Amino acid sequence: MTFGGAFVRNDQSCHVDMVTCQDRTKTTVQCSRRKFRTSGLNKWVPDKIILPEHTMSNIYTIVPSIIGVVTFICLFEFFIGLENESSEASSPRGFEFGSLDRFFQKGHPIVRSHAQDCPEHWKSYADSFRAEIHINSKNFTNAKEIQFSQTTSPNYSTIAILNQHSAYNLCDVLLVKIQSRDWNNRPKTYGGDFFRTKIFHQEPYSAASEDVIIDFLNGTYLALFTLRWIGEIKVQVRLIHPVEVLPQMMLTLSGKVGQNITFAGEFISGNISEEVICRFAEMPGPLCNLSNPRTHGPWYCQRPNNSRLSCADWKYHKMYMGTFLKLEDHLTQLSKDLLTKSHMIELKNNYQIEVVDGESLGIPSTLPFCTMNGVPNGVHTAGHFYQDIWYPDNCIVASYNPESGMECLRNKNIVILGDSTTRQIYAFFRDKYKKYFTALPLAEGAWSKYGPTDIESAKYNASAQFRFHGLPRGGTGLVLRTDFIEFISDRLNSKRDGCNVIYIISVWAHFISSGQEFYLKRLVSIKRAIQDFLDRCPQGKVILKGANTKDHPAVWIAIVSSEWNILKHEMLLRSLFQNDTRVGFIDAWDVTKVQPYPDNVHPNTKIVKQFIDRIFTYLCKR
Repeated sequence: MTFGGAFVRNDQSCHVDMVTCQDRTKTTVQCSRRKFRTSGLNKWVPDKIILPEHTMSNIYTIVPSIIGVVTFICLFEFFIGLENESSEASSPRGFEFGSLDRFFQKGHPIVRSHAQDCPEHWKSYADSFRAEIHINSKNFTNAKEIQFSQTTSPNYSTIAILNQHSAYNLCDVLLVKIQSRDWNNRPKTYGGDFFRTKIFHQEPYSAASEDVIIDFLNGTYLALFTLRWIGEIKVQVRLIHPVEVLPQMMLTLSGKVGQNITFAGEFISGNISEEVICRFAEMPGPLCNLSNPRTHGPWYCQRPNNSRLSCADWKYHKMYMGTFLKLEDHLTQLSKDLLTKSHMIELKNNYQIEVVDGESLGIPSTLPFCTMNGVPNGVHTAGHFYQDIWYPDNCIVASYNPESGMECLRNKNIVILGDSTTRQIYAFFRDKYKKYFTALPLAEGAWSKYGPTDIESAKYNASAQFRFHGLPRGGTGLVLRTDFIEFISDRLNSKRDGCNVIYIISVWAHFISSGQEFYLKRLVSIKRAIQDFLDRCPQGKVILKGANTKDHPAVWIAIVSSEWNILKHEMLLRSLFQNDTRVGFIDAWDVTKVQPYPDNVHPNTKIVKQFIDRIFTYLCKR
């Protein structure tokens, strides 16, 4: 867990960085003075308070780093006004957090020190805080003892703004308390619920997610939002998963759910054919081992019963309707109820606040254009929407139209490898740039949906192609020729694209049900191939696209790819690639988490445009 920002009292601070906001002239500013409307702390100078989204270990891992706790305690100072010489110090109205009250009452003194000494001086208080949370809270541990009426209810759970005022200044921080309650309208006594929160203005659309959400492990949560634009702002809190559904989610994370997903393999020789069951995990009975050991691509099919068919006769990979529906048969009644009645539902509230100009807010932004400098460690707020445009916190993304976009693509070869969310990037070029690109004929038996598919522009000496990643690959009604199956690491190692190539890669949507261990092994093989390619071709480029939010129109979709599991996999990808500064990254999660459109595994085209602009900025801005 990492934090950015500073609490400032006179000339003292626990420092971190800056965050961007927008003033009335649409000028990006970096907030260097953010005043709370409570005496005690004079200024709070937060940049990003970055928390890997709902990091869970035994439901949640809270306060896993000293620096994180330092920032928490600086925040707690704000709440209670501990500075002895401040006669006006007071807690915000309505602040009642159980075990935290007892922590506040201990009256821990302020340690006066220089900013660089702050973490060391607060170490003993961090230990005290951790002990308080442990003693006065409890975790959810046993689903067998839980009835549905005892689980978190989106109907009865509440939110409250703790620091309510008639108006706020740009870059003030809004404090939102979330209280989980069960279906009997009783407060919950343990944490671990999975919420998604944002502040927003509808038209023109502006939005940002929380800087941090703190789980106090007693049914109470605190979300902090930096107010980044002027005007009316609403608050939205959605319950994505109650904590009680986590045992089911853990089955998916372990890969056990994926082992129950069946595919079909068709074996053909002459006029003889036979279909058998195939999986990424071994099955009883005689098998055809069709694995790709170079890329961690395990794949097994039952050996055909017909003796005239051999394992070499595997010709088609298929998936039928109803395959995933069978997964629902393995659910407990509690999990079924939780995934139908308490899943991705907004908590009701009527809060609307007003942000006004106020005093000087900081210095004009001198942010550089975004560059390819690696993947962030952890999932955190890294930007916001302002008047329908996404603004990253730490760099500038240029806007491109088809004309300027084609100039950027001049003399470039784009190879897009991955799932259907990356295919959207290829489709954007094909559809929005069709004035410039010509689609090449599909190979016999190929689907435009799955590739291989190519477009090129002779005038600009530019091309783009899409290739789906290797198995596992699903999709209702999928019929795929096995000679079109290509693993990403094999493609990068083949050298057939040369060195003057830009790879755009995304692998997540088809891997969630396979579990983290399977996913990690596949990522390791891809990372090794990327490193070899960049060592061999320093002029080549690799851009990774992360996961995005998605819809869950059916229970089985929540089973195989819940948002909690997607985030767990996303954090694994970011951790693995964080030190490779030669790759670029598209943070699709942060953008889609607060988008103005409904969640969809395939985001709206206007969201894809935000990704395209980021790619072009990487390629053509210095």
